[in-house]
Amino acid sequence: MGASGKLIMFHHQHWYSSIDGGVNFIRGNLPGGGGAFDYVRQAGSRSEPAGTCYALMGAPDSGMADAVDFDLDTTPYSPEHAHPGREIDPRAGPHHGPEHVGYTYNPGLQLAPMGNVQWLMLSEDFGQNWTWTKMPANLQAGNLAQDPTNAKGLYAITSNCLSRSTDKGKTWSPCSTAKGLTGRFSKLVIKDSKTMFLLRNGAVPLRTTDGGGSWVELTSAAPLFAYGATFDASLSWSGKTLVLHGGDLSAIGRREYGTAVWKSQDDGKTWTDETGDLVTISPGPGMWYENDFYFVTRGEGVTVKRNFD
Repeated sequence: MGASGKLIMFHHQHWYSSIDGGVNFIRGNLPGGGGAFDYVRQAGSRSEPAGTCYALMGAPDSGMADAVDFDLDTTPYSPEHAHPGREIDPRAGPHHGPEHVGYTYNPGLQLAPMGNVQWLMLSEDFGQNWTWTKMPANLQAGNLAQDPTNAKGLYAITSNCLSRSTDKGKTWSPCSTAKGLTGRFSKLVIKDSKTMFLLRNGAVPLRTTDGGGSWVELTSAAPLFAYGATFDASLSWSGKTLVLHGGDLSAIGRREYGTAVWKSQDDGKTWTDETGDLVTISPGPGMWYENDFYFVTRGEGVTVKRNFD
């Protein structure tokens, strides 16, 4: 979370929290897989955390209270602890462990596994302790976005719904019916309370400059989406630089290179192709740290563009 040294990690049905840059961690267990994380910023900062954090969790609906205090488990991780009472056969080898109930990275929505529902996780102490509340049946969100300039601007996204909460997820607005809000949504990127970008599956992103009252297509990015790919996006800490990044996997069949990193410094009006000498055909997430942009290549490593903002 910014340069604070406070961080959260979700892995399978566990969460890990550190407030000293990863020198020390605490760990807790969840009844499902956690992900889709965002956090409230300090007043006057676009990056530094104020303490309130949100995440989504896909977990069973039955047998859980609507708000449950989280019990911290400080025992070291092992497959046996992941499934109490189940014996682990040592002959199974190093890959035998807890079933994967969490999320895997993709540029679209992080949906709850089949048979589960989405819960909104809330922490008020930088992720050291959590409670969770079931999301409404008509708002089974796959992604969250927190306005970095407004502590009361929390958004939830499904493939066809954009909803807002001003009370930390206790209540949610009806799905927006704003002009131009069409397509299958995948991610909301917020510059401020007026300017936002809504990514879509297989289509150019949408942009609003009036706080979501109306949306227009970023046709300037059309070449990236010519074959129906879905890309990810990241906004710099300053809010000045927007990056579209990811890959069009259908390019392989066309004998073309599908990975792309495009940068805009005018809210998507124009773009520069910054793909450069990247060779990966398995792009992963992108992440800003100060003025540098980091781009993960799944299975190959991490690349960085220095002073990219």
